[in-house]
Amino acid sequence: MAAVRRVIEGEPPQAVARDLDVTGPLLWKWRKQVAEQGESGLREVGRAKGSKVSAEATEASSQRRIAELERLVGRQQMEIRFLDRALRQVEELRQEKNDDGAAASTKR
Repeated sequence: MAAVRRVIEGEPPQAVARDLDVTGPLLWKWRKQVAEQGESGLREVGRAKGSKVSAEATEASSQRRIAELERLVGRQQMEIRFLDRALRQVEELRQEKNDDGAAASTKR
């Protein structure tokens, strides 16, 4: 961001803050972010919180995540049904093998 660069290059912070109509502490916060994260740390600076672009991106991301989770739930439901049917078949086969007139073993 040009304002932070101006401060880093030695321009008085008060003058830069006055030119941008921001407070001195905000300018120092930006400077700290640049020092710690580089200019990419300021990508949201200048964009209003909850701005439409950010909200749309968040909404799209949320919708993709919801669709992914719905697919996962559907797949898990199919697996549960498959395993339930398989378990019933195994239990039926087990009971048929014990069909010598005696009671089939049951779980307690």
